[in-house]
Amino acid sequence: MASMRGGQAVRQSHIKLQQLSRHSRRQFSSSPTSRGYQDTVQNLRIGKHTRVIYQGFTGRVATSNARDSIAYGTNIVGGVTPGKEGEHLGLPLLPDLRKAKEQLKPDATAVFVAAPQCGKAIEDAIEAEIPLIVAVAEHIPLHDIMRVGLRLRPGRRYIEVDV
Repeated sequence: MASMRGGQAVRQSHIKLQQLSRHSRRQFSSSPTSRGYQDTVQNLRIGKHTRVIYQGFTGRVATSNARDSIAYGTNIVGGVTPGKEGEHLGLPLLPDLRKAKEQLKPDATAVFVAAPQCGKAIEDAIEAEIPLIVAVAEHIPLHDIMRVGLRLRPGRRYIEVDV
C-alpha cells in the first residue's frame, strides 16, 4: 500500500514537472549555448584569481562565512543585499545583482539567502550570467529546485545546492 502511494506521488511529481516546463519558456541567457562539459568546465577552475560575490551579503551566516573566506585568501570582491548599498566588511555592497555584475565583474557567486528566496536568487544569478553559482541553504522548497533546474540546459551552468 505504501509503495502504491509512493508511485502515485512520483506520477504526480512528473505531471507537475511537465506542467512547469510548459509554462516556463523564458530565456535566461543571451550568450551562445554551450554544447557540453568541455564548454563549461573552465567555470569550475577556481583559485586566487576567481572573483567571488555574496548574495545575501549582510546576513549573519554570509557575514561569518565571508570573514572566514577572506581570512583563507578567497578573492571576495563584494556582495548584494536588496535595498542596501554602501560597504560591508570593507567591500562594496550593492542593491541588486545586475549592478554587482557590471561593477564587480564576478566569476562566481555564493548564495546565502533564506530558503524561500533561494530559487529567485539563483535565477537572478543565471540571468546575470555569472559562470559559477554555489547555493548554500537548507530546506529549499522542492518546487523551487525543480523550477530552477528546468530552466537550465545541460552543460550550461553548474549549481550546487545543499538541501
